[in-house]
Amino acid sequence: MTAPLHVWVLSDNQPGHYNQSRGIVAALERLRPVEQHWLALRLRIGLARNPMRWLLNHASVPPPAAALRLFYKLPNLPSAPCDVIVSAGGKTSFANAWLARHCDARNVFAGSLRRLSPVLFDAVLTLEPLAPTAPNNLVLALPPSAIDVDLLNSRGVAWRAKLGLEGHAVWTVMLGGNGAGYRYRDTDWRQVALLLNRLAAAYGIRWLLVSSRRTGYAAERLLKKWLDGTCIAASCWHQDGDADCVERYLGAAQQVFVTEDSMTMLTEAIYSQRPVISLRPAHARPDRRYSGMIQRFADTGWICRHAIGALAADTESLQAAHCSVLEVSPLQALSTQLASRLGL
Repeated sequence: MTAPLHVWVLSDNQPGHYNQSRGIVAALERLRPVEQHWLALRLRIGLARNPMRWLLNHASVPPPAAALRLFYKLPNLPSAPCDVIVSAGGKTSFANAWLARHCDARNVFAGSLRRLSPVLFDAVLTLEPLAPTAPNNLVLALPPSAIDVDLLNSRGVAWRAKLGLEGHAVWTVMLGGNGAGYRYRDTDWRQVALLLNRLAAAYGIRWLLVSSRRTGYAAERLLKKWLDGTCIAASCWHQDGDADCVERYLGAAQQVFVTEDSMTMLTEAIYSQRPVISLRPAHARPDRRYSGMIQRFADTGWICRHAIGALAADTESLQAAHCSVLEVSPLQALSTQLASRLGL
């Protein structure tokens, strides 16, 4: 039996960062069994970053773990030993480097270094190369995600059977909401409902619908009002407390539609190795970095982009979209890279 890796995962409770950390842990699980301990933490004050940055970049002796509580609110550390520390998001980077030095553990971080030295980490995962370059920088085409396509497919088969959808065309739609420079008005949600109704009629499909925290109660209420219930095979409404449905909904679908405002949802959809159609509302003003990521996904063919209103007005334009799918699981690729960097 291979000894398990004891992994501490530091979380700032941001959904996107949480999902990236889950993806890193899932990649590690392909190498060794993992015993994971999740530690929620929060910076006490933003100005704490400056003294921590100086201390970590310049101190020759690892600072004591107890001193970390001067800067962070965090739970008691596990009594079990630590082999690897994992985290995502800049607010966790200081604690990641601090605890790795204290525990003499390897560490993986996803996100911006906030002027921390890259030598404080065994692997730094980014979507764009660090400047200056660093040998431990793993530049990824996609953010980490825990979506495993084999597990996805098995859950999808079981879900289609439960719904009696064998032999039927099924598409999944994943809805976000305001964020990342995208703003939705009532008219946008009405167009979303109109689009789903028209696509169902035009292509003879039924929908699996997933909403999210950002969709909000008002938008969900409007969608329920305007959607043709006969075209919805199943729905997972966040405001109704529905949860744990993304993987089976993705696995049951032949195609996936997802709003562009959610990088997590886009990543999950692409990882599913299904054709992905991204949707954007009338007001879409993402910043340069986010816009660049979306365009890169489109240039590789991983997503086919559509304005909600335009596609609702011309559903036949969907036929002209030729989305490619991933041939190799990004999870396996990340696992191979981490094995090399961490010596596993």
